[in-house]
Amino acid sequence: MSDYLRNPLLSNSQRCFASLNMTGVFMRCVLNSRFHLIVLFLSLCMLANISAAAASDEMRVTLLGTGTPFPNPERFGSAILVEVAGKRLLFDCGRGVVIRLAQVQVNPKEIDGLFLTHLHSDHVVGIPDLWLSGWFLGRDRSLPIWGPPGTRSMAEQLVQAFGFDIRIRQAPPDPLPGKGVEIDAKEIEQGEIYNDGLARVSAFLVDHGAVKPAFGYRVDSAGHSVVISGDTKFCQNLVDFARDADCVIHAAWSAGWKNPAPPSKRSIASAEDVGRVFAMVKPKLGVVYHYKDEEGIGDAIRKEYKGPFVIARDLMAINISKTVTWDRKSSAASTPDGDNSKR
Repeated sequence: MSDYLRNPLLSNSQRCFASLNMTGVFMRCVLNSRFHLIVLFLSLCMLANISAAAASDEMRVTLLGTGTPFPNPERFGSAILVEVAGKRLLFDCGRGVVIRLAQVQVNPKEIDGLFLTHLHSDHVVGIPDLWLSGWFLGRDRSLPIWGPPGTRSMAEQLVQAFGFDIRIRQAPPDPLPGKGVEIDAKEIEQGEIYNDGLARVSAFLVDHGAVKPAFGYRVDSAGHSVVISGDTKFCQNLVDFARDADCVIHAAWSAGWKNPAPPSKRSIASAEDVGRVFAMVKPKLGVVYHYKDEEGIGDAIRKEYKGPFVIARDLMAINISKTVTWDRKSSAASTPDGDNSKR
């Protein structure tokens, strides 16, 4: 086109017309390029939305701590992280919880709520670390805690106990936000206690012997669910709340024959009790945690229950969607057909 415009035989009007025509072609190319870029951008946005929708349809459960009051470097205190619908919900807060969160690359400031099954020390001793480390690492809002009666008083006493640290960290030249050190403690009863429109948490009463009240929890989202027993003996109320759950995570102290205390004196289920619960609920996956002695647990459960179950290890992860999958390396029991990774 440029050679054509330099032709000396062309009149000025012809050159002008040709120049305008070339400009129009150029503009159409620019507009077409912009159109294609817009289409590409919108397509990427749609794919991102589809990916987000798919992610929101999955529930991820991480057993941060599966241990007991007895110190064990391999098994920290009771703590279960449930990631669902963009929220991170923590159930119990035992010894070493912040270390375990760091191991799964979760900043303690990102915990959206803490739910306590009961106030035994091995289930709450990690709260100061979660609370203050989360504040130090950037939390600028209060930490919500749901728990049985006594939770609010405990929170108030923690603020008093750590008053010096709080005052120092709020002083110049780099004060931390005052809102981030607040604790919003809520004392609960049985029923729905949390619902953000995407995820719902229900509390239910369980039988932990002399510890009353003690609670278990059920989390529901996008048609999927997980039930966490907390510390309890065999409990029909738990069975009722766990109906149709995809995954049931249940405490079991030991196989019955390993426990010298008579059943009437026990405050945590035996492995046989847990097998009965699994058999009644029929989850896609049963999980045993908070056990003192693993010996005989698998055989005791298998006598009562023929479905899939695992004995949890710290940091074991479970993904709940149309199927339930878990970390094969952390499993200690297999399903009847030998496949212990997917149901």
